[in-house]
Amino acid sequence: MQLRSHTDEWLMQEVARENRDALEVLIRRHANPLLTFLRRMTHDQHHSEEQFQEVFLLVWRHRHRYDWQRPFRPWLYRIALNRCRTDGRRATLPTVPVPDHEDELQAWREPSPVDTAIATETSTHVAAAVQCLPEKQRTAVVLRIWQNLPYAEIAETLECNEATARSHVFTALAKLRERLRPLLRD
Repeated sequence: MQLRSHTDEWLMQEVARENRDALEVLIRRHANPLLTFLRRMTHDQHHSEEQFQEVFLLVWRHRHRYDWQRPFRPWLYRIALNRCRTDGRRATLPTVPVPDHEDELQAWREPSPVDTAIATETSTHVAAAVQCLPEKQRTAVVLRIWQNLPYAEIAETLECNEATARSHVFTALAKLRERLRPLLRD
């Protein structure tokens, strides 16, 4: 039976047995969502790719700590979040957000220069507003909106209860609406 057909949790049991092929399946399965999460948290594509490698290195190093009876995805995002926190404590200079709107453009049509300028400006404003949120609110809203994680997995990632995770998302969205309101009037 192929490894790709198994659950993440089963694959992590195999990783704990030092099965590198199972780890490769997990990396491929979670590459895009995790890179998107890291990019949104760090606002730096190059740095997010470095973080991605470090996250899966930590998954490998801590493979014996994983409790296979619990969902894998929140455990993975908790490792990623902790990497972002650790890295944030080391940072001395603020990072400049670089909008990456290419993922959001429709592949079947070429945008006009005006559409591109508007999308870039909007993306920059949204990214800056998200970056201004407190860490837990920023993490919760990125996991909910861009990663489409259920509240239960967000709660597990943030190590809080589900009601608190919902509150973080609600509060973050309210702050984003307030911060972006002047932009919406224009």
